[in-house]
Amino acid sequence: MTNNNVELTREDLKIVPESPTMELSKTPAVEPSDQTQAAKLVPLVYRVDEIAQLLAISNRAAYNLCNTTKDFKVIRLGTSIRVSKQSFDDWFAAV
Repeated sequence: MTNNNVELTREDLKIVPESPTMELSKTPAVEPSDQTQAAKLVPLVYRVDEIAQLLAISNRAAYNLCNTTKDFKVIRLGTSIRVSKQSFDDWFAAV
């Protein structure tokens, strides 16, 4: 690497309009599909308070249901309880 003692001024650093530069594309490289966007917005699980609202029952009754049921899939993550949306929706449609 050579060390040239060339002093550049602000004018030297300005980009000349004719100089080749990258141009931004007006369209994205990959367009998100509707399915991809929907997957980002739709949760795969319900919280217990959401189950309570869907069934119009108290939170305590929803916790009791989640702790005793074998009818839909209940997921326990530490102290959190989540319910598989697909499993619950299938059970709810059948009731």
